[in-house]
Amino acid sequence: MKTIKPVGFIGLGSMGGPMASHLARSGVPVLVYDVNPTAVHSVVSCGAKAATSPCAIAHRANLVFTCLPSLYALQEVVLGKNGLLGGRAIKTYVDCSTTSAEFAREMAAQLMPAGILMLDAPITGNVITAGNGKLGVMCSGPAEAFRDAKPVLQKLASALVLYIGAQSGKAQTMKLLNNLLSASGMAASCEAFILGVKAGLDPLVMLNVINSGEASSSATRNKFARSILVDQFDFGARMAITIKDITTSVYESEKLGVPMWISREIQGLWAYAISQGASERDGTTLITYLEQWAGIKVRAKSVSTQQPKGSRPRVPETNQAVIFCEQRLHSALALRLRDFKGIPFTLIGVAPHQCLFSVMEKHLPTRISKSGTLVVNFCPVTSIQAGSLHALAVKYGHSYLDAPVTGTLTEARCGALMVMFSGAPAYDDILLPLFKCLGERVFRIGKRHGMAQIMHQINGALFSTLFAVTCEAFVAGAKAGLSPKTMTRIMGIETGRNAASARIMPEQIATRRFKYGKSIALACCELEAVSSEAARLNVVMWAFEKVKLLYRLATQLGSPEDDITRLVTHYETWAKTQVKSINSKTKTA
Repeated sequence: MKTIKPVGFIGLGSMGGPMASHLARSGVPVLVYDVNPTAVHSVVSCGAKAATSPCAIAHRANLVFTCLPSLYALQEVVLGKNGLLGGRAIKTYVDCSTTSAEFAREMAAQLMPAGILMLDAPITGNVITAGNGKLGVMCSGPAEAFRDAKPVLQKLASALVLYIGAQSGKAQTMKLLNNLLSASGMAASCEAFILGVKAGLDPLVMLNVINSGEASSSATRNKFARSILVDQFDFGARMAITIKDITTSVYESEKLGVPMWISREIQGLWAYAISQGASERDGTTLITYLEQWAGIKVRAKSVSTQQPKGSRPRVPETNQAVIFCEQRLHSALALRLRDFKGIPFTLIGVAPHQCLFSVMEKHLPTRISKSGTLVVNFCPVTSIQAGSLHALAVKYGHSYLDAPVTGTLTEARCGALMVMFSGAPAYDDILLPLFKCLGERVFRIGKRHGMAQIMHQINGALFSTLFAVTCEAFVAGAKAGLSPKTMTRIMGIETGRNAASARIMPEQIATRRFKYGKSIALACCELEAVSSEAARLNVVMWAFEKVKLLYRLATQLGSPEDDITRLVTHYETWAKTQVKSINSKTKTA
């Protein structure tokens, strides 16, 4: 009977432990080693066998994996006195750690004279996916090494096993950029939630809004609800690892000649937390260091879902609604609402150069003859402006609600807008059917006028921030020789996934279409509004302020009316590269 060679696994930490345990439970004979006896015992209880040293594993296993937290640990395990290099059996070495492209190339070069092929194969996922075999893995190194390791990799990473090529280090570059997007999503979302809560928004409502649209990230999809809002801070990633990956990614990208304007600010936020003693704390605790500056905490409120008897507000008498919207959306909204059978309404477009207050002041006394009219504002304004508009409506005996709509002209035409509204709840039954004609994503933000406007601005500014960081990551990847298709496949798994990395980059930028449907001018307006709100509430916004400057620069280098996707072309000019598909045209005009 043929004896099956064991697979070696060294490094049984938060990711390596679940990975090795999964292999053992799957019937793979696994030899394990770690300096932590408790970690070893945990994996042995799943069916693995313990070894006395890395070298002892390399004497018995042809294929050896490592998943370690530092370069020093890797050097000791691979090249040290009792390291893998001294083993008689080892032929293929697979490193699942996140290191750097330079380190991977150096390590591969040192192993080659001993006849050991190295595959750098960093993983993407979390503790849960590490334990159920649903990780993603990107690999670079000799094709022979990938063939040897592929069967085991497929057991660990059923989500995706991607071979990038024979050049060592490319997989590390890809992984670091993925982690940069993940860390950026956390930092930017922390700033967004702190501002929202300081402005009186419910963090759970904020989370629902953000996750339903283009501003979501792995932070908001996974970490806020599970760890931050419930005051647990136990997602499972040490801050020391995160800052290591961000720093390495920024360093390698700048070494390639890519300006990392926003990533540098993100790095600074994480570095500040490290300087305050957060090195061994969970990465989700980043928000606690920023909360101290604002004097608030972002935690879920405990609210009863039952309304007291008699609490349902009386619906006031109202004969009609007057809706003010942006001129660019007027025709599309008029078409969508053409067959609406509810309350009679008048739709009035407001041109970009017009002051909404002046437009309302002109129309309210002349075209709206009866008091008790419901004034609905679809246009984005600041919370201060919303207060002025509310006062103007009340002056003429009317009611006022904010209902800013989010989305492109294409989304307006097909009824896929997002509607956020705030104001007196008495009108919900009247307005919800109307809002549903414009899109299924309809959110009540609060009772106070202006709250929907703040949420709208934060949502838009968060998207623009994530898009800017994604531009930096994809341009850095292009400079390192990674295709946008490869980057999207990895980032689309989860940790680096956002609207830009998963959809906008491959569909609008790699194809050189540049027709997403949001202008740089609109991004600037949202960022300016967020900046003003933050200044009013004494909230420091490090990342958002730098993003505001970047988009303002883009209006000068190009045109304010350029599509937001044109932002990447400025990075491409600075870095002397292009993010494009192989079959896309080079013309960008």
